Amino acid sequence: MPAPVKKSRPVRITLWSGLRLGALALPFAAASAAAQGRQDRPALEAVVRQGDSAWTAGRFPTAREAYERAVALDSVASSRSVYRLAVLHTWNGALRRAIPLFALYVRLEPRDEEGRIALARAHAWNGQTATAVAIYDSVLAREANYRDAAFGAALAQAWAGQFDNALARYDAWLRTNPKDIEARLARARTLAWAGRLAQSERAYAEIGAGGEHLEADKGVALVAAWRGKLSRSERLWRGLTVKAPKDAESWVGLAQVLRWSGRAEEARGALRKALDADPANADAREQMRWVRADLGTTIEPGALAGWDSDQNKTRMLTLAGSMRPIARTRLTVSGSYRDAELGAVTGTSATGRASLRIHAGNRLTLTGDVGTTRTRAGEGAGAEQRSFTVGGGRASLRIFPGLTVGGGVARSAFDETALLIASGITVTSWSGETELRLPGRLGLSAGGETAELVGGTVPNQREAGFAVLRWRPKRTASIALSGRGFRYQESPRDGYFSPSRFLLGEISTRIGRGRELGWAFEIEGGIGLQQVQFDDPGVTRGAQRIGGSLAYRPRPGGEIVLDYGFSNVAANATGGVTGGGSVYHAHMLTLRTRLTW
Repeated sequence: MPAPVKKSRPVRITLWSGLRLGALALPFAAASAAAQGRQDRPALEAVVRQGDSAWTAGRFPTAREAYERAVALDSVASSRSVYRLAVLHTWNGALRRAIPLFALYVRLEPRDEEGRIALARAHAWNGQTATAVAIYDSVLAREANYRDAAFGAALAQAWAGQFDNALARYDAWLRTNPKDIEARLARARTLAWAGRLAQSERAYAEIGAGGEHLEADKGVALVAAWRGKLSRSERLWRGLTVKAPKDAESWVGLAQVLRWSGRAEEARGALRKALDADPANADAREQMRWVRADLGTTIEPGALAGWDSDQNKTRMLTLAGSMRPIARTRLTVSGSYRDAELGAVTGTSATGRASLRIHAGNRLTLTGDVGTTRTRAGEGAGAEQRSFTVGGGRASLRIFPGLTVGGGVARSAFDETALLIASGITVTSWSGETELRLPGRLGLSAGGETAELVGGTVPNQREAGFAVLRWRPKRTASIALSGRGFRYQESPRDGYFSPSRFLLGEISTRIGRGRELGWAFEIEGGIGLQQVQFDDPGVTRGAQRIGGSLAYRPRPGGEIVLDYGFSNVAANATGGVTGGGSVYHAHMLTLRTRLTW
């Protein structure tokens, strides 16, 4: 049996005794840290020298590794290492790593205003506008004419969409520095970002009027393109490439306008000139990615599901592939398969098409397509099968900047529901429309159509028209006032909505957010008043619709889009579209994808 352990008296340390022990320990800890610092000092200095040498030679990955070791050894001994490491992180887009380092540098070098500017700039790039502006303003509070701080605050607010605040800062600076060309250019650029394109173009023109100024001329050319004046913009950019053939930015601007005009081959040639002038030009490389996507071979699979209050259900799969066989053309082959049902009534429809689009010159676009649709109504031995030839042609002409007209003829099978498939109806339509850009960020579009319906219980004829006035206060938002209507000569019960008169007036809004790459979304909603008349006095009621779109684009030419739409826009005194009720509404869910190589 082990001997019992002798219990010792507990050691009681009071607050006073603990403080005395801590005070005794501090000199030893300080001496130990100092000794360790003396041991690490030569290693630290060697690593810093290695980083400085690599920085000077432009070997930035090596410099980053050296500075990271230096900061790990001692984060406060070399403020230069801290600052340069933060800069290198910003170049790599690692802002969350850069910001704490810039903040540390500001604490180490509180009198260096450039450090505060760098910290504010990193916050602005990271989307932390309020923090960035507060730091810029702290610099301005000590030195009111600190140019980088004044410009940095204005630019941060412009990036955040706070255009009025940004313009107010530029105006305040120009009141005391009226000859600052860079400030005037920045103000003109902000006006363009704010959508005040006419004001921006005038501001750029005023700068250029004082003498030849390449940046002002570029601004005029760019804003002209944003205003839809592509021919004028192209002429201006071409003039700039003659004046400064080694200026990569002018070639990139020309390429962008050519791409917007549907002339991807010419855009590729302009971008090659840009890269010859500046092989590292990021904008040229990015634009080249989009041009290659425009010129590449594309495949687009998709799926659709629809259902309505009349108990119609439809599902559809689609697949399209396209390529450019020769310059300024696009050949597309597409197919779709639809499965529809209404209670015990079922039907399927399969369509194959081939279409060719031709850009004839800078203003005229021609499109033609031909194909076949095969339908099957019912199931088993009693199913009825039909085949239809489908196709058509279309032309679009830009008469002058801001005015485009178009029209065409098309023949298709009316196969949206099971009853329509069973009715075996084909539609041949002639249509025309025009689009006009108006001052004040307004746009007007209008069009009309006449169509003949063959098949079903009786032949029919439809006449339709529409007009839309749209205002775009911002690029990402618009408000529209629209009206549309149609009428049929007959009102048969063949499974389609065929009133003798339908009129709808609506106000709608559309809001979107996102960039060309990455995530983007768009929401649209409208409310209106409709009047529907069959062989009765008619009925007037409200109409509503709402829809949304969520898209992800990982790279140029690649995307996946999910769309949803709800509408409640058709009713009459005796029944809905197919007689199923006094109120009609419909839902539509679509998944679209696109792959390009």
